[in-house]
Amino acid sequence: MVRDSIFKDIFARIVSKDCEHNFDNNINFARMRKDAKVIVTALNLYYDGLSMRKVSEQVNNIFGENVSQSTIHYWIHKYATLTKEYVESLTPILSGKYHHDETELKVNEDGRYFWQTLDEDTRYIVAHLLTSDRTRENAIKVFQQALRKERPKVLFTDGSYSYDEAFRKVYFTRYKENRVQWVRRVGIRARQTNNIIERAHSTLKTRGRVFRGLKNDESSRELLDGYVINYNFCRKHSSIKTTPARKAGLEIEGWNELIQQSQIYNTKQELKVIQK
Repeated sequence: MVRDSIFKDIFARIVSKDCEHNFDNNINFARMRKDAKVIVTALNLYYDGLSMRKVSEQVNNIFGENVSQSTIHYWIHKYATLTKEYVESLTPILSGKYHHDETELKVNEDGRYFWQTLDEDTRYIVAHLLTSDRTRENAIKVFQQALRKERPKVLFTDGSYSYDEAFRKVYFTRYKENRVQWVRRVGIRARQTNNIIERAHSTLKTRGRVFRGLKNDESSRELLDGYVINYNFCRKHSSIKTTPARKAGLEIEGWNELIQQSQIYNTKQELKVIQK
């Protein structure tokens, strides 16, 4: 009963008028001493390409707040993890034209593959996965993840054999109305190219130059989760003039609103568990 009362009190404070989705009242995020403006600014600077050392310096210059690099690192991982479940619960409105590819990254000097599936019209990243190799099992995992958002109408990939079994297992159907058109071996000289996903990879690798936190697989997955969330909800795409999330009909924009909505969502989930 005491725990139930505590969670209800937390939930009431989260959804109160004092927690409107702006910074007018100098709000703080749950269990955080630093002002939300400081945290959100740090996240924006980091995902815009600054190293943690540079983020720490800029936060000090802007707010006069002495925030260490380790604190910045903690915020990045904390809020990537906090917002992930909430973001995965959302249903974007997609075109169903999926572009899929993988690119190689270094994690503690070891080669890893980062798979991405991106919706053509909205530029929304519908699936992503970090793996140690390019197997059909991993291709199946990322295709299944994309399918949970929406069944595609068209899938663009390169000619990798790892996609053969994955496509048959995840997308193949005998029913004409549900068939997925598979366009393979797309390239720069092909009629239909995959340059949309190549540009997404380029954006990631440009940002990756200061991804100094890619030290192990678990840490890397959290950083890449945060990168994808930032790409979809915070970063305005030059070709669509807005964020992929807004283009996909989702009204959430920016880390401030993402964090507040995630706190509300997570508290609701905890209350459901308590009430069972």
